[in-house]
Amino acid sequence: MKESVYLSELFWVCLKIGLITFGGGYTMIPYFYSEILVKRKWFEEEEFIDILTVSQSVPGAISVNAAFNIGLCKRGFWGGLAAVLGMVIPAFLAIIILLIFFLNIRDESLIRKGIVGIITASAALICLSAIRLSKKVFEKSRIDNIIISMVVFFAIYLFDADIIWLILIGIIIGVLRYYHMSGKSDKENIEEQNRADV
Repeated sequence: MKESVYLSELFWVCLKIGLITFGGGYTMIPYFYSEILVKRKWFEEEEFIDILTVSQSVPGAISVNAAFNIGLCKRGFWGGLAAVLGMVIPAFLAIIILLIFFLNIRDESLIRKGIVGIITASAALICLSAIRLSKKVFEKSRIDNIIISMVVFFAIYLFDADIIWLILIGIIIGVLRYYHMSGKSDKENIEEQNRADV
């Protein structure tokens, strides 16, 4: 997966995403999708989904985690560092500017309306990314994977379930299924070998 991607390219791609992403968190997913999958084709969709899964499962902001994992995959530790710097510099500068001017703009109705528009557009982009990625996940999934996804969705949406516990349960289910499938595969291989010996 590690290819000849310049550290400067990783930095500038993440800097660009950091500059145009409003709202943080999951709003960066469509921008990563566009820049990294569509334009540069650095990853396959399955690989990108894996990166997002890992980024969400570890502590920290998903945008920073995703940037680090992308850089790590392409250029190792220094690639991850370059990507993280590109991602956080715009937010750092924006916070400083807002701290300086916040008292002057907080009562401006135009600013508030602009923020509402940004949030609305970000929500639409998140939904679009979710639809694109879910198609890729579900087209090769077994029915139990789809059921698990639906259970998790409704657990969060209806019951406000703690995401940490859902992630831990998902890890346990994944490990148990892996050993179950491995044991089943080993048993089938042994039976096939016995039939061949006969």
